[in-house]
Amino acid sequence: MQYEHTREQSAEFLRIAVGHMGRQQANFDPPCYALWYEHAAGLNPALSQILEERLSRQRPLTNADVSTLYVRHIGTRETEALARIEEKLLSVMRDTAEVIADTGAHAVKFGRSLESHSERLRQTDTLQAIEAIVNEMLDETKRMSATNLTLARQLESRAREVASLTEKLEKAETEAISDPLTGLMNRRGLEQTVAARASGTRGKLAGCALLLVDVDGLKAINDTHGHEVGDQVLRGVARVLKARIRGEDTPARLGGDEFAVFLPDTSLEGAVAVGEGIRRSLLQAHLRRGKSEDLGTVCVSIGAASSGEGGNMESLMRDADAALYEAKRHGRNQVRPSKS
Repeated sequence: MQYEHTREQSAEFLRIAVGHMGRQQANFDPPCYALWYEHAAGLNPALSQILEERLSRQRPLTNADVSTLYVRHIGTRETEALARIEEKLLSVMRDTAEVIADTGAHAVKFGRSLESHSERLRQTDTLQAIEAIVNEMLDETKRMSATNLTLARQLESRAREVASLTEKLEKAETEAISDPLTGLMNRRGLEQTVAARASGTRGKLAGCALLLVDVDGLKAINDTHGHEVGDQVLRGVARVLKARIRGEDTPARLGGDEFAVFLPDTSLEGAVAVGEGIRRSLLQAHLRRGKSEDLGTVCVSIGAASSGEGGNMESLMRDADAALYEAKRHGRNQVRPSKS
């Protein structure tokens, strides 16, 4: 979403948004900031009504609240944009079908005309009459040729438009579910993947597991070495996640320094093992700036949870988040299984 605000306006909205965010239970991640920014800027009345009600009742937002509100009040705009592109694409395809139908109608008409001229030729015995029929056929052939050329140009134009709209649609769909920094799926992409999995099992995720991965000390890295190095860390974590999982597993960046890995057909013990592999791989890879400056290793805290018979994405996230909290509370740089 592009906001049409000046630097001074956005700075004031930042001040207001951060003030509200500091009183919430949710993480300081982009979706949370987007909610409070739009509230501060007065861009989203329906969202503001809910946030004002939560503020008045002193009910802080949790991560789950932020995810739900973001999808309903901000993410839907991206869905609507996709719908507009799809509708335009359908319109162009309908126009193309009409052009093709027109081409067929002209061809049928021309064919009937040729049949008529052929019959007249068989019944004509004078040179003057034959010449007249031939001239008529030449005129109709020229008209048919001109019509075909016009229709061909129309089809070419429609083809270019379809290609352009298809590209825009693919780009919009990809951007809606991907994290631009790491190339992983974002929270929405993860939720869609899990929803697709659950749709075949009546909404349940029995036998699936989830890892929540938090980069230890990313703020200190940003403060000490700069955000460019911090971004390097996040991209490095993403590479390790992709390298340490199976083809059907789904890694995602949820925002800030938090990642997730959805593991279908995986026990809690198996999820802990995957988490340990990720943690150890990161410890073995030293962070460097340039070719010579060694900045040390990257540590992560990981919470692992698995789903029982009645489990769903919400319960998986809750259990993994509780396990992640325990990993941080007990010194970080470790994998903790859920107690549930």
